[in-house]
Amino acid sequence: MRIGVTPGKYAQQIHDALTQRIGMQAEFIAPEVDAHKYDLVLAVDDEDAPPGAKTRRYVTHHKAKTSSWDVVAARHLLVDAEKRGAENPVAVPLPIAAATPIRPAQTGLALVENKQTQEFSKILNAAGHQVLDINDPEVGIVVDLSATTSRIEPLRQAMSEEKVVIAMRANPAATDTIHDKSDGRLISSYNELKEVVEELVSNDFERQRLGFEARKAIANTNWARVVRGLLLDGRSGMPVLEHLSQLAAQKRWKERLGHAHPWKSAQYVDDRYLELGNQRIDISQISQLRKLSIAIAPGRRDPYSPNS
Repeated sequence: MRIGVTPGKYAQQIHDALTQRIGMQAEFIAPEVDAHKYDLVLAVDDEDAPPGAKTRRYVTHHKAKTSSWDVVAARHLLVDAEKRGAENPVAVPLPIAAATPIRPAQTGLALVENKQTQEFSKILNAAGHQVLDINDPEVGIVVDLSATTSRIEPLRQAMSEEKVVIAMRANPAATDTIHDKSDGRLISSYNELKEVVEELVSNDFERQRLGFEARKAIANTNWARVVRGLLLDGRSGMPVLEHLSQLAAQKRWKERLGHAHPWKSAQYVDDRYLELGNQRIDISQISQLRKLSIAIAPGRRDPYSPNS
């Protein structure tokens, strides 16, 4: 199979992952080339792709203008992918290659650039916390105060460097990436920021534990998985083994949520809800495969228990 890879930020990683697969001939391909001789062209975000061959794209952020959202870098982007007409979008987390060696998370603080940066820099400085440049080697805590969707890459880059990321629960890019108190921190309001920062600065063990877990979480994906997603065109059907492997599904459920995540103890109710205490999430509208995957992971509530 002959595959063209458009030039761009992640072209080398995609090319290298393709060459590791049997029967794949991967080549970098310029936008002005006639691509008829290629079976497939792979591109990232809005990179220009040559005409003449089918193009599949890996979309890494919510502002991509392309209409081809075939594989996305986080689950919250699946909704946008479907709105743009993608029939079988796949989510594969964005791989980040961390520099080595890595120091345990330091006490330095940096803010991801956005509209609130200057305002909160002043607030944190007034509280005695110096805000450093995000690339300063003394930075071990990175704060993203976006109340709406932000880019995934800065969050994952910081986590790959064993830094603790603090972000807003209202930011779907953050909630897709961070498990609160497991590999980072999520806050519900700006008022919580100073308290969480002070806790992390003063507690070396907790800061370094979260940084270590953050790096481990980012290391769980790679470009081979991205390429596999890009090559899965028109996937249909349901893997039979997924029905049978309940123990494996439960293990994945707990690992993905993190040991401190409250929803790891949720229960599946009435063949449509995830329930935790008085909270309910309706999963009846998601795809059949995803619904089944979620349904078999947590335990089902005992219909004969007094709490039913």
